[in-house]
Amino acid sequence: MFFHTLFKQQKEEAVEISAAEKLLILVRELLNKELPEHYAQHHILFTANSKLEILNNHLKQHRKQENHLQKIGQFHTEMYNGLRKSVSDLQSLVDGYMELSIDVNQMNHRLLFYYDQIHYIHENYTLYMAGQFSSHSSVSFWQAVKEDVLDILRKIL
Repeated sequence: MFFHTLFKQQKEEAVEISAAEKLLILVRELLNKELPEHYAQHHILFTANSKLEILNNHLKQHRKQENHLQKIGQFHTEMYNGLRKSVSDLQSLVDGYMELSIDVNQMNHRLLFYYDQIHYIHENYTLYMAGQFSSHSSVSFWQAVKEDVLDILRKIL
């Protein structure tokens, strides 16, 4: 009996990570997809701000060239709208990354109503990383994850 209790193996319990930690993993992965040129995790904000500055400069250039009477002016309008969406998406990801990195406990409280959505997205993310989905669906999968994560981030920020 003594040896049984002495050598009894402890059962490993699966530790459930919080909704904020799951969302932080997803946001970090999306930033890595958006910013493949960054060198280390601590440079990701610098790289994101540099890219935002470049996108904003392109945004200003296309805004100056808008002219609805000519096709090239309409091209600039389309480019302006696309860049504006890209800037908004990247800025939301950066803001979400900073908020989630600063205070996880406060974010868990704010994410209470979105726990099921975050869990579903994270579950699909883990399945994707485990190779359960085909590689042909990679672009559409990451676009869907990005849209769902941005929807949650915009509601809580």
